[in-house]
Amino acid sequence: MQLNEKLEAITNSLKEYADTNYELIKLEVIDHSSDIISGLVSTLVVGVALLIFLLFGSLYAAYYLSDLLQMDYIGFAIVGGFYLLVALIFHFNKKKLIESRVCDNFIKRKMAKKS
Repeated sequence: MQLNEKLEAITNSLKEYADTNYELIKLEVIDHSSDIISGLVSTLVVGVALLIFLLFGSLYAAYYLSDLLQMDYIGFAIVGGFYLLVALIFHFNKKKLIESRVCDNFIKRKMAKKS
């Protein structure tokens, strides 16, 4: 009888441990996903604000260059060419300029979170 009681106590302890461990893992997943979602939302908000600023700044620059050069569409062509040049630079250097920095920042955030 004592052996059965001990086995039952051990089984109950293991069950409680498994339940507690499951709850802990569930809370850690919620914590990590909330970090990711909040980071994405804040980045999205800042990105949209910067995009609107870039749009209006580009329109201003295009109109200014058109007025300065006294040609109706040349300012828009210059601004468009500038963005094409920037896009090509980013395209051919995306690994070094974008991907490695994003990975490094992600790893730093996760390592800082564990400390």
